[in-house]
Amino acid sequence: MSAQPIDDQDVIGQLPAGLQQWLALERFHLHKVDLFQNRSRDPAFDPRYLPQNCGAFRLPCFWVRRKYLQIYGRQAANGGELQLFSGHGLDERVLLPIHPSSLDHYRKFLSDVDAVEASKQGVCIWAVPTSSTRTLLAWQDRAPGTALFVKTSLQSPMFGDRRLYLRTVGRSVGFSGLMQSARADLPATLDYLSESVGFVPRSLPDSGAIVRSIPEEIKQGRILVAPLFSLLGGDGGHVPLLLTLLERSGMPPRQLVEETLCAPFARLWLDMSLRLGLVLEAHAQDLMLMLAPDLTPLGRFLYRDFEGLQVDWELRRRRGLLSPADMPHAWSWRETYNTWGYPFSEFVWYKWRISLFNYLYFILADVETSLREWHERGLIDDWQCEPDEVTLIFSRHLFEALEEMFGIRVKTEYNVYRHLNRFLMLLLDVRKELLGMK
Repeated sequence: MSAQPIDDQDVIGQLPAGLQQWLALERFHLHKVDLFQNRSRDPAFDPRYLPQNCGAFRLPCFWVRRKYLQIYGRQAANGGELQLFSGHGLDERVLLPIHPSSLDHYRKFLSDVDAVEASKQGVCIWAVPTSSTRTLLAWQDRAPGTALFVKTSLQSPMFGDRRLYLRTVGRSVGFSGLMQSARADLPATLDYLSESVGFVPRSLPDSGAIVRSIPEEIKQGRILVAPLFSLLGGDGGHVPLLLTLLERSGMPPRQLVEETLCAPFARLWLDMSLRLGLVLEAHAQDLMLMLAPDLTPLGRFLYRDFEGLQVDWELRRRRGLLSPADMPHAWSWRETYNTWGYPFSEFVWYKWRISLFNYLYFILADVETSLREWHERGLIDDWQCEPDEVTLIFSRHLFEALEEMFGIRVKTEYNVYRHLNRFLMLLLDVRKELLGMK
């Protein structure tokens, strides 16, 4: 089938205003795009499917008998969300979405299992890429309430390895269930996009898909969502969101950054890591700000993509924090849930390091660099700060939260950005005390 992108804004216009705005930030406010779109790795990749170039397109979807798929989890009972399962028992079929650039890779499988193309049954499903290219916002034609995100497998090496393996899909669904089981204990400043179901062709174990649901408060526009990269990304007529927030709020840049990115996330990170043993992949694509309809920051973060979550299993075990009994792929626990496969990745200090490094270097340091450049260009006033001031502000809030939450007082504060390993050693001591190991 043909799945060429089209530039029909009327199609995207079917969506609620909040989802349209979210898509605009995903597509036109990319930051440092060359770091994750390496065209030299795959010159043949169709650039029309890159988010900054792509409009809506008809998403290739095929009904496949359940027996030909490994299925993890179940689709959430979420109102009018696009239904991916049909029939019962031996007749049950699953709607398999495929990224257009990967269609050729699936053709033999689709033929072998007698898959039925949904469009030939009169079903039109639209899709628009998000910043990752492989994750798509999808909905049935003229039924915007069915919208959900589909994380597809990309066969192109342009983005690194973006295939969804059996273990990857199981991990994502399992961690989503773990987060759901901990929902009552989560900080009020954090919400997430659940990944309740995923599936992988049995004969193509590197070619799965994951479904990501959208909360109704976001679909209905009561809350707007902004990926953190959109704060700094944008050119031409697309103004970086941080400049818009500064203009709307009238707040000094230092105050807005402190109240939006530093203070709330310092407490959130410590709460998740040292109380719940859940270590977020804290980079600018997976973390998003939650905003009021007038773009006022709500002091809350939205997290997506459970593939990157890490867990401190020993802390959870010692604190009596239970895990769901039916986590997928549990027979391969170490490889699925306790490591990314990198050296040291089983150690909790390494998990913390990856998380904080991402937030310090790829969010806060970039924010400071952008603010300084905007000030030099005359785009903002009132930005008089010393080098590393934004990361130092964040560090101070980390130390304040450590004292308030755990009674640990640091006599001489320092910038965690410049002394990350020193801070990790401190956290290891704090963790030992919390676990009664000192």
